[in-house]
Amino acid sequence: MDEKSAIQLLRKYATSEKDLDIVLAHSKAVQRKALDIASRINKAGKKKVDVEFLRAASILHDIGRFEYPPWECPVKHGVAGEMILKKEGLDRRFQRICSTHLGAGLTASDIRRQKLPIPAKDYMPRTVEEKIICYADRRVKLTRPIRIETELRRAAKYGKAAVDRLQKLHDEIQSLMKK
Repeated sequence: MDEKSAIQLLRKYATSEKDLDIVLAHSKAVQRKALDIASRINKAGKKKVDVEFLRAASILHDIGRFEYPPWECPVKHGVAGEMILKKEGLDRRFQRICSTHLGAGLTASDIRRQKLPIPAKDYMPRTVEEKIICYADRRVKLTRPIRIETELRRAAKYGKAAVDRLQKLHDEIQSLMKK
């Protein structure tokens, strides 16, 4: 799967040209942030990031938005995206990008406590690529970059664990980018 094929897949599931434009513009902004982070991590040499995978996966991370727009249910789109990519026969790595990019990851305990309408299991980013896309998505609001402090304040409405998890993800990404 390359970037061009990822965009074609977005097109296939888009409910309208307007929705495609919105999701693609956001995905491209997340992609730019993710590729910048990946370049800096690769340059620092602590981890090796699969940049080509990241390029396509960042385009697909919100494909579930066509089934569950943000105003309907903000968390369902991750699992919906995972199911779409599974149906399309994409590698599990792509599927997990969709389901692990919510917040700074969700645990089964979070889901039960917040009574979220998705299966109660762990959706935590584990690979460096999952972490980068999850983090890049937190640092982009629609198409505009946002400060981590803004996102940490927003995460506070989900509890201390959500804030701590996002801070930990931020610290890990920052550490990986340093030589």
